[in-house]
Amino acid sequence: MARVVVVASAEVSREALREVVAPEDELFVVVPAVEQSRLDWLANDEDEARERAARVAEDIASEAPADATSTEVRPDHPGQLVLDAVARHNPDRVVLALRRDEEASWLEAGELEAIPPSVNGVPVVHVAL
Repeated sequence: MARVVVVASAEVSREALREVVAPEDELFVVVPAVEQSRLDWLANDEDEARERAARVAEDIASEAPADATSTEVRPDHPGQLVLDAVARHNPDRVVLALRRDEEASWLEAGELEAIPPSVNGVPVVHVAL
């Protein structure tokens, strides 16, 4: 049994989750509320982005082979979420699934490449969306 944190900005396929999460794992799902404009972000008008992120979190939890211990929506950018997840959940690994290139929102653009392959000794596994 491993403690696994999934940090994702969009839905992840069941097949991709099966490769990184086992049925007996303790699973935590964290989704950044990244689908918002710069104006909404500046005005702290993030309700729609949080609702979308909550749907993504629930979808990931339902698709994963393990039951999710918790699902969480956070307003921070993905890099900060990974740091926070390592500190908060003490996982054995972090699974990172972010959009890239033109599909990425401005809050997640470049984050996939910027997050190192391990954070404080915890491996970060990238999963394609």
